[in-house]
Amino acid sequence: YSWTSNSSLNNSCGINFTIDSVFLPVLYGIFFTVGIPLNLLALYGLYRLVKSENVLPVYVINLLLSDLLQLITLPLWIDYYSRKHIWRFGPSTCQAVGLIFYISLYAGIFFLCVIALERHLAIAWPLKFQALRRLQYARWVALGLWMVVAVPPSVAFGVLFPKNKEDITFCIEKYPSDQNFTIYRLITLVLSFVIPFSFIGILHRKTLKSLAEVSSLASEEKWRIQGLLNLVIIIFVLVLGPYHFIGSVKYVVLLFHPNICEWEKSIFVFYQLGRVLLSLNSLLDPILYIFLRKDFQEVICMAVPCLSRKQNGLEPSRTSPSFSKPIDRLTNST
Repeated sequence: YSWTSNSSLNNSCGINFTIDSVFLPVLYGIFFTVGIPLNLLALYGLYRLVKSENVLPVYVINLLLSDLLQLITLPLWIDYYSRKHIWRFGPSTCQAVGLIFYISLYAGIFFLCVIALERHLAIAWPLKFQALRRLQYARWVALGLWMVVAVPPSVAFGVLFPKNKEDITFCIEKYPSDQNFTIYRLITLVLSFVIPFSFIGILHRKTLKSLAEVSSLASEEKWRIQGLLNLVIIIFVLVLGPYHFIGSVKYVVLLFHPNICEWEKSIFVFYQLGRVLLSLNSLLDPILYIFLRKDFQEVICMAVPCLSRKQNGLEPSRTSPSFSKPIDRLTNST
């Protein structure tokens, strides 16, 4: 396996790359056009929350930074797929873009785990873990997490996938995949999705149970917390799930299939669809910002007018800044 190589060598399975030469560039173009301003606006709002010594926005900010890293590479991928998998920017750029893709993917996954863990500690153990929820500690956690997700793939790719000096056409793909790369991908799929998703699922159930037992919170405040937690699960299932599930099926079958080229052709479109769905998180992750706002109900009602009719019976004080004071005392601010 190599970062880039000649198409006649790298596409021995004869896959028809016109299949994804339209829908991938179109979807990537939509994600790029909408995702960049959306994430920048959310980052601005979150920065204002961090200035008030809130901890959780630090992790959401880093989540959005991972989205922006992925978004800025999309123009190159649009060019690549629209030219039917022909890379024309050199092997060094291919290697850099490939690393950004995986690092941003892993960072986003693990920051979602940290967000879920922080919410669980804030609800289930508000006093015991108060010291761990300081702003300075959150910054060190974020920095450490970036190092954890960036160093291993950088080292692994440098050793396992050396740059090819042949004529450049393909970037970070080869058909059929060789056995070493297949095993590597299965390991990363387990570490980057199966374990984190199991962790998120367990925390989600325990956090909601603990939240239901807290009697000092207003129902609207609980709704805000539940909305954030449910969105994390939705992102894992609908955005991250297809790529990792299809990838797991693809690479497991590759280990045993008698005709790997036929299997590569059969799974190709589904795997590419899973890949493009990953960028959908750049549109969903900024929604987490709404659930961090004290006036989140007003924001939702402005975005979805039909909900405003359901909120007409609420007292004004329930959507005012003072409404969030109980949770602030309990969790040192959300």
